[in-house]
Amino acid sequence: MTIFANERDSGNMSVETSEPDRERQAEERPIPGYADFKCKSASLELNRLEGGDVLVVSKLHPGFDDECVDDLTRLLSAISLGRTARPKYLVFDFAHRRGGEASGSVGFRNLVVANSELILEAPVITVAWVRSFMAGADFEFACHCAMMVVERGALFSFDGDPDRLFGLYASLARKIGLVKTQGLMETGAVLGAEDMRNLMLAKDVIEPRRGLAAMGDYMRQCGRRYNAAYAIFRAQRSVMNTIGFSAEGRTRV
Repeated sequence: MTIFANERDSGNMSVETSEPDRERQAEERPIPGYADFKCKSASLELNRLEGGDVLVVSKLHPGFDDECVDDLTRLLSAISLGRTARPKYLVFDFAHRRGGEASGSVGFRNLVVANSELILEAPVITVAWVRSFMAGADFEFACHCAMMVVERGALFSFDGDPDRLFGLYASLARKIGLVKTQGLMETGAVLGAEDMRNLMLAKDVIEPRRGLAAMGDYMRQCGRRYNAAYAIFRAQRSVMNTIGFSAEGRTRV
């Protein structure tokens, strides 16, 4: 059974969490399980899974507002610089409900870069755990994690203003090619979990379970293969840098 650092019921992490309850906690508060951090964003919750090797950051609202970007930037910096205990896996749990604009505020681009480069700076594998409707900034951020795990029933939207989706377009083009990416975006396609796995964008498709139960079981299995997985994902990121692609979506010169 998964044990949470803040000893809350795992059901609190479900996408069914009451939005008004979250908003009433919008004032600055400690992130559960990490006493050194203060979280300004009501959209974030942080837990450690049993054993402490997996740190889970659950996003309860779509998009990345100023407070969310600031919180995540400070957390990534602390892990990168070793100012806090480093987990083996840093899981971004996209647990938001469908609805609302999934946009990124000022600083989002730097956050994407920090997330993408973390595996080169610390022995930490970033995981996008997807169980909701993904679009815009959420989709882009997930693409810059080392691996993506998708719960059956999750959906991914390729629709939107091309100018605002440039970062997502660039990330997908590197992974599946320009032609496929252009076709998906021109038609505004919405793909399911199996489609994402067939495109090799998702590593695995998992049956959904309430709270973090499915995540706990899956991450325990990953823990047995951590050394090999870390070496592979780090090499992939190094190769991307070597051939000149940056997380900002531009080719370096």
